[in-house]
Amino acid sequence: MITLHGVTISNYYNTVKLAPIEKQIAFEEVAVFPSQKPEVLKNSPLGKVPWIEVDGQALSETNVIFDYLEEIKPNPPLYPSDPFARAKVRELVRVVELYLDAPARRHIASVYFGAPVNPIVFDEARPAIEKGIAALEQLAKFGPYIAGDKFTFADVSAYFQLHFVNLHTTKIYDWNINDSLPGLAEYFELRRRRPSVAEVDGLMQAALTKFLPA
Repeated sequence: MITLHGVTISNYYNTVKLAPIEKQIAFEEVAVFPSQKPEVLKNSPLGKVPWIEVDGQALSETNVIFDYLEEIKPNPPLYPSDPFARAKVRELVRVVELYLDAPARRHIASVYFGAPVNPIVFDEARPAIEKGIAALEQLAKFGPYIAGDKFTFADVSAYFQLHFVNLHTTKIYDWNINDSLPGLAEYFELRRRRPSVAEVDGLMQAALTKFLPA
């Protein structure tokens, strides 16, 4: 049995949670916040969530967990069979993580914990996010899925990471990124209709409503 460790307010936790649901893999959940506590660091070397535990062994990092799940249960597939198409899915995942989620994450203290907005971060993060949106516009297919005509790990990742970005840009800049990327609003709406996405997203939104400062 796989045990998923993390917290419902985390976009990465919900990304990893969606993957075994889509692949019809049974798992259990254990609530734990990211920290530098020894009991967390022994499982996740940087103290991040999520991680999974399998037969007493821990595995961290979202992309690594994706690959593990695909190997232990190839069907239903969430990577294309064609090597180049599979690489394009991984490319989309990395672009969203590194060039959209990462710069937006610099505002996490303000958005999640009510800290004053850092003026340096305020000036630096938006241009970085804009570059990430331009890169995503070049790569995304929205046909109707982000990598083409099949639901893949790129959708598993992008749905929650882009919602996270939009939460931050709306709060900090009064900027809805749906207005900056043609097709994104429709993409979000279509993905919300998928039962697995609606289930995980509903629990995350409820948890965020309780957690986020007014």
